[in-house]
Amino acid sequence: MFGQEKKFKVCRQLRNTTKKTVSVDKISANNYSKNHTLSIYSIDAIYTLIPKNACSTMRYSIALANGFISGLEDVKWIHSNNRTFIATQREVACAKYAFVILRCPYQRLTSCFLDKFLNRMISLSSNDDLSFRQFCNHVSQQNREQKNEHWRNQSDFLHLKNYDDYFSLENFSEVTKKLEDQGLKIVDTREHIGHDTSKLKRVNGNFCDTPIRELRKMKSQGMIPLSQSMYDKETYSIISHAYEDDITLYKEKVNQSSLLSL
Repeated sequence: MFGQEKKFKVCRQLRNTTKKTVSVDKISANNYSKNHTLSIYSIDAIYTLIPKNACSTMRYSIALANGFISGLEDVKWIHSNNRTFIATQREVACAKYAFVILRCPYQRLTSCFLDKFLNRMISLSSNDDLSFRQFCNHVSQQNREQKNEHWRNQSDFLHLKNYDDYFSLENFSEVTKKLEDQGLKIVDTREHIGHDTSKLKRVNGNFCDTPIRELRKMKSQGMIPLSQSMYDKETYSIISHAYEDDITLYKEKVNQSSLLSL
């Protein structure tokens, strides 16, 4: 009607598309974040996947919701289908709901080290002699693009300028409840794919310089270091500097109280 102001709907804004005056498909930051943003068909939502942040549980739950698998007997399906649900530009822009799961950067690094290296999924030179201190020095000297996705800065994965929910892995029970309220059932897969360390005894001490071969022995005996026991003042400072953007992001979008501190 004449005289009435018409309301226009604006699509979700992307984070990495206006940084350069080049074609969007040639912006590496945008391509990287796009390739880690998945579409959840059943609830018209998108989820930005960050490795080491419950990503196996989330990939399985999304595959289940999208109708591609039927139960835990198909859990290994996710390892061959990392790119199956990558969202289209339209799905990203028009999604009714968007979320991401963040993790305390300090705990994400120790989880990566105690999982990927102890289980020989990732190898650096002199792998059996590698200590967490050496690993911290290694990642601090890498450019962002050189980092393996399991320890690349979490902020590099963000595809949108703003998400409806920024969840914390440290409060995963809240994540599960809120997502189930949205219509997405979350199925914990840790026990089924060998990522479950909840039954291991958490040991305090000073393990910054303990080589991987010794940590493997501990794990075989049912023990694993507490996250804070992997840090001393030096390693904590190294990671604080290397992941300053992630720490700021976590403080702003989640809360500071869940950050590991010495």
